[in-house]
Amino acid sequence: MALPRPAPTRRVFRPARRVSWGTWIFVIVVLLITIGALGAFLQVVLPQRVGQLAQSEAAELDLARKGTTDASSTLSRVWLDLSAQGTMSLSDAQLTRDLALAKSAEKAAGDALGHVQLAQSYMAQADGLPFQLHSPAFIATDRPALQHLDRALQATLKLTHAAVLQITLAQQVTQDAQKISTTLDVALNARLWADAARAASTLADDLKPQQVSAGFADALLDPLWASWIDGMVSVVTSAQQYALAAAANQTQVAQQSAKNLANARQQAAASLAAAQNGAAAWQAKTIQPLLDTVTRETAAGA
Repeated sequence: MALPRPAPTRRVFRPARRVSWGTWIFVIVVLLITIGALGAFLQVVLPQRVGQLAQSEAAELDLARKGTTDASSTLSRVWLDLSAQGTMSLSDAQLTRDLALAKSAEKAAGDALGHVQLAQSYMAQADGLPFQLHSPAFIATDRPALQHLDRALQATLKLTHAAVLQITLAQQVTQDAQKISTTLDVALNARLWADAARAASTLADDLKPQQVSAGFADALLDPLWASWIDGMVSVVTSAQQYALAAAANQTQVAQQSAKNLANARQQAAASLAAAQNGAAAWQAKTIQPLLDTVTRETAAGA
C-alpha cells in the first residue's frame, strides 16, 4: 500500500522590519555626542594637557640649568686646589674646606640630575599623548639641552666623587705622615724601642688599608701618590724591625734594619717629590678633559 505524500512546505513571505525613527534618532544623537567629545578632546583637553606638561618641563629645565651651573662652578674651585701640587700636599684646613665644597657640588649635581630626569619624563608623557599628528614643539627645542645637561652632570658627579675619595684619603695619609715625624721618629731618637715598635705597628695598620684605597679607579688618583703611600709603609715596617732588633740587643740585625730604614726614607721622599712634580701632568691627562666636558656641555645646555 503506497504511503501518502507529505504536504508541501508553505513559504511565507515576511517583509523586513523597518527601523523606527526613535532608533535612528538615538543612533544619530550618540554619534554626535561621540564626535563632539572627540572634538572637545582634540581642541580643548589635549592642548591643555600638553601645555601643562610643557610648563612643568620648562620649570624642571630651569632648575636643572641652575643646578648644573652651580655644581660646575664649585667643582672648578675644588679641582683648582687639588691639581696645584696634588691632594696630598694640601693642609688640613684646605682639605677640610675642599671636602665640604666637593660634597656640596656632588649634592647639587645629584639634585640637578633629578630635575633633568623629571623633565625628560614630562617630555615622554607629552610625546605619548594620543591623537597627535606630530610631537609637541617644546620637545624638539628642549631635548638637546637636556642631553647636554645630562652629560655635564655625569662628568660632574664623576669628578666630585673622585674629589671626595681623594680628599678623604689625603686626610688620613697626611695625618699618618705627621705621626711618623711627631711620634715614631721621636721614640726612635730617644731610643724608646718599645714605644717606637708600638707606634710603627699602629701606623702600619693604618696605612695598609689606605694602600688599597689609593688603587680605586673611581678616585682618579695619580699612581705616583700610591707609590708614596707604599714608601711610607716601607718606612714604618723598617722602623718596627729596627726597634724590635734594638730592643732585643741584636746589634747586627739592628744595624741592617737601620740601613733599610734610611733607604726607605729616601725612597719615600723621592716618591713624594715625584708625585708633587707630576701633579700638573696628571691633571692635564686625567682631570682636565673631564672638566672641559663639564664646561662645554654646561654651556651647550644653557
